[in-house]
Amino acid sequence: MRTIKVIKITDEDYPKNLLKIKNAPKQLYVEGNSKLLNCQSVAIVGSRKCTEYGWKQAMKFGKDLSQNGICVVSGMALGIDKAAHIGAKSYNGKTIAVLGGGFKHIYPIENKELYYEILEQGGCIVTEYSPEEETKSSNFPKRNRIISGLAIGTLVIEAAQKSGSLITARYTKEQGKPIFCIPSNIGGTKSIGTNNLIKQGSILTTEIEDIFKELNIQRKIIKENEDRTIHQKVDKEYESVYNALENMPILVDKIAIRSKKSIAEVNEILTMLELEGLVKSCPGNTYALKEEL
Repeated sequence: MRTIKVIKITDEDYPKNLLKIKNAPKQLYVEGNSKLLNCQSVAIVGSRKCTEYGWKQAMKFGKDLSQNGICVVSGMALGIDKAAHIGAKSYNGKTIAVLGGGFKHIYPIENKELYYEILEQGGCIVTEYSPEEETKSSNFPKRNRIISGLAIGTLVIEAAQKSGSLITARYTKEQGKPIFCIPSNIGGTKSIGTNNLIKQGSILTTEIEDIFKELNIQRKIIKENEDRTIHQKVDKEYESVYNALENMPILVDKIAIRSKKSIAEVNEILTMLELEGLVKSCPGNTYALKEEL
């Protein structure tokens, strides 16, 4: 049975960072681990129709932040948001999804499974809208002030010239917080927004240390054997793909047939397994098991 918690702006456990922003929501509806709302967090936002490069970067930075005890905040949209949530929850589940509607209207419907995975793995879902309120496009710009408001900084990964991600960046700037941007292909439409942000003074980001240095966060040192112990057991949802692999490279199409999953699902899982150091990508759209050291 799902439990919805209502946190009013006058309550002691109302997010402290939200109290500092303009037009802070009068109350929040929360599912999952509400304690995350007062944890040290970084927002990750970007294009819904991201490139493979953007997807991998969002998953990598989401995982790296989570691995270092930083909660990842995003909007549970398709593309970059989804990848950031997946990367974060793959390590210790510390991720917050901010919705643009009520809990009875999960949007987008394609992320319904992700919604429940976030809750099952210790994450948090939050919205300022009552459970019955439907998701409307006009809600998203308002929603973005909460994403940036909860965080101590925002990382933008791929954004078109006009996008919701740039609204989140604007809120971040208004709130006096740093904006981090991963540079992209100067010829791509998904890179115009992020590259312009960099030209306007946002922090060019190529590795997690760029974020930690600006925010004065100490990176957690994880020994290699400790990290292998954490990931030596493959997540149940990845098992069918992992078991379809061999030491020799195999085409993604063949992995999909063996695992009885769609190519899109296989690509997503392979990216996750690659980030966890369990598989390696090879030439010709093939993958193989990574040799143990």
